[in-house]
Amino acid sequence: MTETTYYAVYHAPVEKRLVGYLYIEPKRHAESWQELTGEEQAELPGLIARLENMLYKEIRAERVYTLSVGETVRHLHLHLIPRCSGVLLEGLELIQRAAGPEGTGQPVSEADIRQFIAKIKPEL
Repeated sequence: MTETTYYAVYHAPVEKRLVGYLYIEPKRHAESWQELTGEEQAELPGLIARLENMLYKEIRAERVYTLSVGETVRHLHLHLIPRCSGVLLEGLELIQRAAGPEGTGQPVSEADIRQFIAKIKPEL
């Protein structure tokens, strides 16, 4: 979707069933926060803030959950999981369902995700 100096940002697959669910990961392999260089650490907060602001603005997110798990994939990456009005799931239930294999169960298509990406691309 987009890249910065040290990070790649991309949308979660359609199977997650959540428009605006984003991943941020370092371009180089790192398994933990302590492995990030000072420059990588310095870039991350601003990137997260920009993406969160964009989610609040463009899809009217009411909340954006930001987390790192790293159990399945041994590579540091962040999940930005938005919660919008009309979504019946919230908090840990939304996070578990979105991050899990079955997704949120919402009616989301590839076209919905492509439309979202086209809308936000100029802001990235």
